Amino acid sequence: MNKRVFCALVLLMAVTLGLDGKVRLPAIISDNMVLQQSTDVKLWGWADAGECVSISTSWGDDVVSVTADADGKWSVYVKTPGCMTGQSVVFSGSNSQDKITVENILIGEVWLASGQSNMEFEMKPHPVDKWMTGMYEWEKESADADYPGIHLFKVKEAWDYVAPREDCEGEWVVCSPEVAQTYSAIAFLFARELHKSLKRPVGVILCAFGGTHAESWTRDEIMRDDPVYKRVYEGYSPEKTTPKGYQHKVPAAIWNAMVNPILGYTIKGNIWYQAESNAWRSEDYQHIFVKMVNDWRALWGQERLPFYYMQVAPFGDLSGKVRLEQAEVWEKGKLEDIGMATAIDVGDSLDIHPKNKVVPAHRFVLWALAKEYGYNVECEGPLLNDVKVKGDKMVLGFKNAKGLYIKGDSGVRYLHIAGADGVYYPAQSKIEKGKLVAWSPSVPRPVHIKYCTEDYCCGTIYNEAGLPAYPFEY
Repeated sequence: MNKRVFCALVLLMAVTLGLDGKVRLPAIISDNMVLQQSTDVKLWGWADAGECVSISTSWGDDVVSVTADADGKWSVYVKTPGCMTGQSVVFSGSNSQDKITVENILIGEVWLASGQSNMEFEMKPHPVDKWMTGMYEWEKESADADYPGIHLFKVKEAWDYVAPREDCEGEWVVCSPEVAQTYSAIAFLFARELHKSLKRPVGVILCAFGGTHAESWTRDEIMRDDPVYKRVYEGYSPEKTTPKGYQHKVPAAIWNAMVNPILGYTIKGNIWYQAESNAWRSEDYQHIFVKMVNDWRALWGQERLPFYYMQVAPFGDLSGKVRLEQAEVWEKGKLEDIGMATAIDVGDSLDIHPKNKVVPAHRFVLWALAKEYGYNVECEGPLLNDVKVKGDKMVLGFKNAKGLYIKGDSGVRYLHIAGADGVYYPAQSKIEKGKLVAWSPSVPRPVHIKYCTEDYCCGTIYNEAGLPAYPFEY
């Protein structure tokens, strides 16, 4: 082996093994980051194998030390105080004079915002991605975005169907009108309302990719031997997706490239808006969603990882069945620490990306305030829990139904009733003593009733909090 080749090999080994004597941090641990307050937060990175890394903070006197393992990886937990601004953390390695100082840190409430295109959808019309047409009144909403107490991180879109990546591209930025315009509309609106309500610093990590099914966000190890996923592996193999530019649809591709790099970053909870890409095989969605959430929780390493998710907005011929499958997970308690908001009344029959983002974001905030911060606010819409047949009428009782009313003057829309033959007819309806009474002249002996189960519909039943009733089928 000549000298030039030998030196090249030594250099390659040094780069590969991190033998440059420098402590390195992932993109998400950087200037302007937000750390979850009053807890133990996870910090991690890389160094030489066996190197001691010391971490000191501006809010405490203790120095925490950790030794990099044989692969050069290290991780440690650091205690955080209550909400603060303008903090810093210093990372120092024992094998060099190299030092990294992470500055302008907020300590407050950290939320993950994940899912597909309706979570990714930006406030301002996108100059290239024409499907991002901008939310209603984006100029007005983005003008109210000068909040130094809100910092935002966006995981850059990426996919990898070969193996999990250790790092992603992205940076923490201070919220401003310019930043908000090209950030997720729902994630920004969620952060702003939460910040105003709590009067605390807020950080949001956006991890979203349009056109992705839940299998893209799920780890390969828990899918590979499960027959439920067989047709997805066959239909979305790299060989079939690459020619079409759909590599993000390969199972585990988004998990590998976008989720694994931020895995374990301490958060308060996750807001999730995804299911449109699973509508064509909605019968599997409960199984897929539950397995995904359970795996994320197991790997995240937190005592609790709440998931608050959006029941997808109606659109065209998007199967209404997927909304019922989403609801089953929450209504039947298949997961703990979850809640389902709904966009049943703000869909668009001609656009799978409805421009009304204020309403879905607000409903996410209600779940967070009620369940995570102890606010006395209603976060749930009316939920069917009692059906009685009285002659030719059906009388329906609901949970969360204080002040139950029907929007509009023509009775409940998208409400259908059937007899034992299962043939449905549009139902007439009224509110009587806090219950919904439904009937049809064509159904003298009613047995079945359903509401907003069509592919496209628009909810019209509300409680006094202005929250719509969830679709149902009885």
